[in-house]
Amino acid sequence: MADLITRTIQTGPMLKNDGDFSPMRGGNYGEGVVSQFWGKYTELALRGYVFMAIGAAAAAVPIATTLTNAPALWNPANSGKIVIPLRVNLSLGAIGTPILQGFTISVLYATGSLVATGNPIATWTNVAPVTTRLGRGTTSTTYFAPAVSTYTTNPARFMDLGFGHHLEGAAASGQLYSQFGYDFDGQIVMPPGTSIHLGSTIATSTTYWTSICFAEIPTPPGF
Repeated sequence: MADLITRTIQTGPMLKNDGDFSPMRGGNYGEGVVSQFWGKYTELALRGYVFMAIGAAAAAVPIATTLTNAPALWNPANSGKIVIPLRVNLSLGAIGTPILQGFTISVLYATGSLVATGNPIATWTNVAPVTTRLGRGTTSTTYFAPAVSTYTTNPARFMDLGFGHHLEGAAASGQLYSQFGYDFDGQIVMPPGTSIHLGSTIATSTTYWTSICFAEIPTPPGF
């Protein structure tokens, strides 16, 4: 009986108590009605699945075509998790040589779980991400490198983030400088043994405070 009830669509508003069985709410044209009760990542955050990766200092974002890419997220092969990048934010630290610049994401496959000379990831400067469920103390299995790390094979350029800037002159000139953010909106899913790398379209001495927000979810059966 309960299964039959939950498969029924009821038109119009409903008032329900905790523990009640409830049909899906419908509209006057037979469509299902879904409303967002809170932010789109709140359910993941309540479960302790969301983490923030942030460096301790502003650093340059290396050009994407080198073997030294950072910041980077690494889901090691033995994690038992899938990682879903949610958002990356960049705030200017120090203005370098004026350039026309954009940002990219590169991917490295079959990364394994160990850092060593000759391995896919040769060196890694790790800073542990922290849970966004404040005070819970959940430990992330994902690694984050805010500073330059090195690779045996260069990560493959995967996507452009669609923003950049033309820095002209010194910060003291009084001009405005952009702060950047990108919402991945579920575009990338990182299985165990993969890493993603933020890169610049051109070498630059400008530094950025960078943070990457991501979700870490137990690997589903058959994934």
